[in-house]
Amino acid sequence: MPRWIAAVLVLVIAIAFSAAQDSGDKPLRFPFGGSKSQIPFDVIQVDGQTAWRVAGRGNVKIEELVAGYTSATGKLVSYDGQGASVSRETVPYVGPDSGIVVTQSELGDFVSGLIQARGLTLVGHSGDKVRVVTNEAAVSFAEVVEVAALDTLPDSEWVTIARSDLGVDDATIRYALERYRGAGVWMTSEGSLFVASGQVAQLRNISRLINVFEKGASSDGREIRAYELGATLKAADAARVIETLFQEPTTRVQNMEGNFSVVTDGEKRVNVSAVPGANRLVVRTSSADHSLVKAALEAMK
Repeated sequence: MPRWIAAVLVLVIAIAFSAAQDSGDKPLRFPFGGSKSQIPFDVIQVDGQTAWRVAGRGNVKIEELVAGYTSATGKLVSYDGQGASVSRETVPYVGPDSGIVVTQSELGDFVSGLIQARGLTLVGHSGDKVRVVTNEAAVSFAEVVEVAALDTLPDSEWVTIARSDLGVDDATIRYALERYRGAGVWMTSEGSLFVASGQVAQLRNISRLINVFEKGASSDGREIRAYELGATLKAADAARVIETLFQEPTTRVQNMEGNFSVVTDGEKRVNVSAVPGANRLVVRTSSADHSLVKAALEAMK
């Protein structure tokens, strides 16, 4: 074998061995717009803040998308176990050919929307610490906020809201909002208590629907009033007594496949709830019955 051929073979083997040693399990990263993550978007500056310009369509790895997000925002991002297991999967994106700018304040909604394709979401991106979790796990990480705070939070932020003064029958709420359960919202209701966890945009719609139901329910002249009980009376005990006093039995005939039976139910004239953390009752009933509720509470002291 001629010496020059042998020399070429040795050189090729050396280069191949060196490449194998350097690559290992580490992914090869190329800079895009100053970021070390492989995001297929232009990284630009808008009003002194990092933003993305998205054009065309394609696919991007979740781990690279999240790395680009944390580089742009400076926020600390962590994964839960299931989120990490799919972080190397890709998700599709679509933008206009002319391009569209996603500002820094919109990046959380944008990234969260893309990773929904793999059943993931961002929790906490309205703050400084962000988690990448599955939709099923998001409930356990969601912050509890006031209903009024929904107007100030990003659409895709995952939070929990709670109300203890619901002025609508819980069966009506469950029926009317059933479709939202299939859209990834967790809800429970009993009496005047209502708790829901989901993305802010969905919870805003749910809250608006409840307000509509409550306005319709209030057309019968019922009013909501709060009663401070003082130190001599416990709210839970007072609520039970009020519910018993104002529960009126109703009788109806029920036909079950030709078998008739008489059923007696209790009809609620008064909706009453003990406010958690306060010795206070919230009562919804007619003006006339509010006078009776007040008299009953005075009698119990």
